[in-house]
Amino acid sequence: MSSTNQAQKTIKALNSTHKIVHVTELATLGKLPQLREKSEAAVSYYETILKSLRWVRETMHNGKNQTATEKNVTAIAVTSERGLCGAYNSDVFSKINQLIESLGDQVTINWVVIGEQGHRYLTKLGQNITAYLQVSLENIDLETTTAITADFIDQINSQQMDALYVVFTKYFNAVHSEAMYEKIYPDIPEEEGLKPIEVDYVLDYEEDDEQVEQLLLENYLCGLLYSMFRYSVASEYCMRRIAMKQAKDNIQKQLDEAIFDARKKSLQQKTSELLDIISGAQTIRKEEE
Repeated sequence: MSSTNQAQKTIKALNSTHKIVHVTELATLGKLPQLREKSEAAVSYYETILKSLRWVRETMHNGKNQTATEKNVTAIAVTSERGLCGAYNSDVFSKINQLIESLGDQVTINWVVIGEQGHRYLTKLGQNITAYLQVSLENIDLETTTAITADFIDQINSQQMDALYVVFTKYFNAVHSEAMYEKIYPDIPEEEGLKPIEVDYVLDYEEDDEQVEQLLLENYLCGLLYSMFRYSVASEYCMRRIAMKQAKDNIQKQLDEAIFDARKKSLQQKTSELLDIISGAQTIRKEEE
């Protein structure tokens, strides 16, 4: 009897866990379209700013020396605040290792970390963490991103930062995300086959060329970072959904096995009871004869 009760408890617990995991999977899947929409809106914004930034750099002045040696580098590591998202964090950790190796020992890397998982990993590696944003990535809004970008602009102006890298996870669709790192300053992406800009007019404005470029650069970096944050959130939910799907399938398999074992034991018990009855009836009949 105790074996039957234990089997029933196991089945009940598995059913309950299966429902929780399934609800989590559906909730995660439901957020992906909205997160992707925000990411694409940010991409559209910074691409528009990028066109203006290219125009300023090519028509107003040559800008700063883009081939300067990188000695002080700032790198942003975007990870999750919690686990249960499959290989999301481990893929980011792999890209962190690649970035550290590619920059070499002669470069000082100042890490800005988002997510407890990344903070733990970089601390374990003994890396220099200059800022740890103890806020859920999902809660980072445009205002927060603007403040983060302003700090980077201050570092650029004070020549404390030679380059800016971001380690994040790019969201492609509900089943595909990819961890990567990108250098977003001082380089800006160039359009392939872009023709030289020719103008036959002069713009009249009060600000210096450098001030105009800096304003555009700040807005460009802000939009780019915000899109990367949104893509990382979407990727985290994507990986969590996949992890929940795998967990749900595993629980379903255990549940099926538990139900099968319970039915098998119940059938064996009934068979045993029936055999006892038959055996008892045969014994009584022999005694009567």
